[in-house]
Formats: sequence, C-alpha cells, structure tokens
Amino acid sequence: MKPERPERKAPSSRSWGRRLLAWAVFAGLLLAAWYFFRDDFLLLLQRNETLWQVYLHISHHIGNHTLLGLAYAGFFGSFFFIFIPLEPLYLYYLSLDHPAIFVTIIMIVSSIAGLVFDYGFGRLAGRWLFYRKNKEKIEKIEKRAERFGGLFLLLSNIVPFLPVQWICVFYGAFRYNFRKFMIYTFLGRSAYILFLWYASFHMKRFLEYFM
Repeated sequence: MKPERPERKAPSSRSWGRRLLAWAVFAGLLLAAWYFFRDDFLLLLQRNETLWQVYLHISHHIGNHTLLGLAYAGFFGSFFFIFIPLEPLYLYYLSLDHPAIFVTIIMIVSSIAGLVFDYGFGRLAGRWLFYRKNKEKIEKIEKRAERFGGLFLLLSNIVPFLPVQWICVFYGAFRYNFRKFMIYTFLGRSAYILFLWYASFHMKRFLEYFM
C-alpha cells in the first residue's frame, strides 16, 4: 500500500497577504522601470516597426485629447497594474468641446473593457495567485462569490477609491459567472460615471452663478 499523502492546508491569510504584496511590488517595479528606463524602452520599441506605429498612434490620440485617445486611456487605465485615475481624466474631457454624451459613453465602454481584461487575467492566472493546492477551499469561495458577490461587485464600481481593478481579478480567479460579472460591472460603472457627469454639470452651473 502506498502511504497516504498528508492533507494540504489552505493558504492562510498571511499567505494571501504575502502574495498580494508581491504583486503590488511587481506592479510598482513596472511603473518604476517605465519611469527610469522609458527612453531605453522606446528605443527597443522602435526596432519593431509595427509596435512602434501602434505606440505612436495611441500616444498621438491621447496627447491630442481625441475621443479615441479617451477610449485608449479608459481601457489601459483600468488595468490592475496601471494606476491612472480615470475620474480627473473624464472630468477634463467634459470640459472640452467634445459632446458630453459621447465622452460618457466612451468612458463607460472603455473602462468596462479594461475591467474585463482584469477579470480574464484573474481567470487565467488567479488559481496560481491565490489557491494552487486546495481545490475544496476554491470551490467554497466560488459558491460564496456566486451567492453574495453581485452586490459587492456593484458597490465596488460605485464607491470611489475602492481597488475595483484588483477586485475584478479576484472575481476572475474564483470563476465568478461572466454574464453576472458583465451585468453588475455595467450597472455599477454606468451609475458611477453618470453620477460624475451629473455632479460636474451642476457644479459648473453653481460656479457660473457666482462668477
């Protein structure tokens, strides 16, 4: 008879903390590398004509504040490893000559697309990131996420300053139903951005009243 394998323990909260910290440090290192080695990276990018043209195209539209540039910024700015505050960007675009309805729709769609990327990353790599050994523990968390996760996902898209990008990675890692993910993300993100639009409109009228 083969000896029974010892039961593997589920990762403790400390283990979770270490892994999250490791990923946060990794994201910080990427940002630092971009800041200090940006010129070297661009020189490397220039060696590939296709990638270089893509970079020039994106940077041109972002730098000239076009609606397509807003779409790029909203998409890439929603990645869990890129820290771009989208609220000031959206409010800035509202102050430009672009139609507010187009700015709002583009911001909603592009930011949701970025959050879908985060969800997909979590679905592909999240098991390794959070639970690599204990299948039973994973299944319990998945059941809880399916039962109670909708409200939390909705609120995470509405409440400011919550790390919604990382939350989407978690939902992907725990195999949360994609259809429900899209519904709650769309409702929460739309409500938040429409609220910003409403608030900025009335704030502008309030300032004009006193000027």
